[in-house]
Amino acid sequence: MSFVHLNVASAYSAHYGVNRPEHLVAAASEKFDALAITDRDGLYGAVKHIGACIANKVSPIVGVSLSVETAGGESRVIILAHGHNKGRGWSQLCRIISKAHQSKNKKPIIGMSALVEILGENPACSILLGGESIVGKSVLEDSRLTANELSIWKNALLKPGSLVIEVTNLLTEPGTLYSEKHARAMLELADQNNLPAVLTNAVRYLQPDDALTADVLDSARHLEPLGLFTLQPNAQAWLKPVEEMARIALEVSEDTQRARKLLTSTAFLADKCRLDPVSDCSWGVPKTPEQQALGIDENPFEVLWQRAHSAISWRYPAVKAAELAHIQHRLSKELIAINQLGFATYFLTVADVAQMIRDMKIRIAARGSGAGSLVNYLLGISGVDPIAEGLLFERFLSTERSTLPDIDIDVESARRHEIYRAIFRRYGGSRVTLLSMQSTYRGRGAVRDGGLALGLEEEEIDDIAKNMWRFSARNFRKAMNEKPELARFVSDSKENRQLNLLVDITERLDRLPRHISVHPCGVILGNSSLLDLTPTEPS
Repeated sequence: MSFVHLNVASAYSAHYGVNRPEHLVAAASEKFDALAITDRDGLYGAVKHIGACIANKVSPIVGVSLSVETAGGESRVIILAHGHNKGRGWSQLCRIISKAHQSKNKKPIIGMSALVEILGENPACSILLGGESIVGKSVLEDSRLTANELSIWKNALLKPGSLVIEVTNLLTEPGTLYSEKHARAMLELADQNNLPAVLTNAVRYLQPDDALTADVLDSARHLEPLGLFTLQPNAQAWLKPVEEMARIALEVSEDTQRARKLLTSTAFLADKCRLDPVSDCSWGVPKTPEQQALGIDENPFEVLWQRAHSAISWRYPAVKAAELAHIQHRLSKELIAINQLGFATYFLTVADVAQMIRDMKIRIAARGSGAGSLVNYLLGISGVDPIAEGLLFERFLSTERSTLPDIDIDVESARRHEIYRAIFRRYGGSRVTLLSMQSTYRGRGAVRDGGLALGLEEEEIDDIAKNMWRFSARNFRKAMNEKPELARFVSDSKENRQLNLLVDITERLDRLPRHISVHPCGVILGNSSLLDLTPTEPS
């Protein structure tokens, strides 16, 4: 019997998930042929997840853990995108997340009416009601509330398969959330209402040992030391193997046939949600503004060819015949490569943005491997003559690489916001968004959050953190033997078990995502389908 985990939080669920997508996928590839990622409130780890799945020959499944406001209150549910539908599921998922982040609340949440409007009459997503939903929280205590809330969801999502009951048994205390009794109640609820049920393990980490890291991340999320908030009940939320999940299915159902049906329905939904990275997510497909957005009517490559050749007399006004032949040969070589890769519109777009910046009287300069392109020089993107400087085009672009070439453009830092606004005006909000970035734990941040979890005094944490420099958090214990500024801490840690534990916690947190922020100088410029390919949130 096969099994696929459909509820998996990665480390990009900040202060919740423990392991990076690539580590989860690498481990899963030995046991499973597909794996979901369902980060909290966004698709923060989805791209790395899909990339890792491709590399490990695992089918990617992508969803989100998101709060939904109904007439009965707030429910956190899992929303999974269906695959192999030319991106319709992925688009709906992106739109749902973007809408949730437009909420006036401090946290992302989407109303039921807005959710239904995005899904439309033909939903391409499935919604899993599990332990964090009102249904899941009330199923053992308030049958009337459970029935009322479930009725709201059933009336909103009429298409069969759109609404699914999530059954999770984390072996908690009998009668509590995620206990065997709770899982059995959820399964019975699904049967009573003729709804499909799927088995998950609400995965937060790869191995049971990672539960300690999850506790520390919970502390950072709650901003309270361990013991002052409700901890996870045990270390069961890990990526359990097929055999273990099959055993749990049998324990919950108490019937071999029903257990098999539960695993079959889980596999059925997994198959429905397997994504084709190219057709569903436009993986590896260049996404540049449409011709009309660039103000061109002809074939983009022909426009590029004409502009590049007409600029030879501008860049090389007194060139001799022999040198001109060399320039034209080099240009033809570059243009052939650009045409083979289908990147003509990309070069025209960058040239358009560069000209716009110059028209604003803002200083601009290209750097990096892009300076090795004669086309960039002729289009005015770069001011460096690659022929005179002996620069190689192949370092910048090659037909052996299918990814878009990297053209780095430096502008006046103090005026970059003017450029952002100009790009938004020029191309429109449906094609442009700012770029986010993930700030990760370094030494000092890891010590501070580790110290908070252990309940250390703030002054004591500050004293330790100020000596955390010139080495990464993962090398804390090694640095204790090498850095004289840590001598006092080394002495204290020999007698203080908390300080010794702080070292281990700090090393566990190294490079895990800590929070999301706006990239200081990144703008995403695509075509009019941009908002169907990526969620956005206010900065």
